[in-house]
Amino acid sequence: MSFEKRLILKPLTIGILMIMYTSVLLFSEMLVYWGMLLFSFFLLFLVNPKKAFSFVLVYIFLFTGIKILSKIFIIDGWLGSIYTMGLIVIKLFPLWSLAGIATNFNISEIIASLRKTKLPNNLCVGVSIFIRFIPEYKRYLNEIKEGLKVRNISFNILQPIHSIEMYLVPMIYKAFETGNVLTCALITKGIEFDCKKTSYADLSLTWCDYAAMIVGVGFIGIAIWEKLQK
Repeated sequence: MSFEKRLILKPLTIGILMIMYTSVLLFSEMLVYWGMLLFSFFLLFLVNPKKAFSFVLVYIFLFTGIKILSKIFIIDGWLGSIYTMGLIVIKLFPLWSLAGIATNFNISEIIASLRKTKLPNNLCVGVSIFIRFIPEYKRYLNEIKEGLKVRNISFNILQPIHSIEMYLVPMIYKAFETGNVLTCALITKGIEFDCKKTSYADLSLTWCDYAAMIVGVGFIGIAIWEKLQK
């Protein structure tokens, strides 16, 4: 029986793409933006079709909501703040899609990929845990909401601080509990020893990874070309 896990895209590839996207998203024209958005959806579909479908639905919902908001209401005041935040979320959605891909990797795969870049071990572990546990805390939040429903407790807009406390305190408790479990797991795996680590997953880059990075470089090139034409 083989323990080798075949990955369509490696964590290092997704990390490089996220850096590329970040460097051009905020000043790119719509052509590059749509290209990066569609490409990130395509990569997410290759890794996790179910998650890709949900991301597309969320994007359509946000995009439609922003369009309707701008047509019906006068954008100013607090409504203008909501509208601006919505635009920022939509603008950064290609990055959210890549982050959705990153959360599909387990911690060992992410750490092993980051180590190939010769980054400090503490940084590799910290970044890996942060990326991996984003979905877990979303699940924790859903559990808290279900627990409040059972107790017939709901968010009260007239008491915002008290309502936030009902979610924040259990989340802090969950964070400490998760931290204890992770500490035990990392010590058991000998994470603190300064020696060469191995991985069951094959993390060597393939033609798929190089092709994805070439597309990312292409987006950067197009964005620079568009700026030079102005």
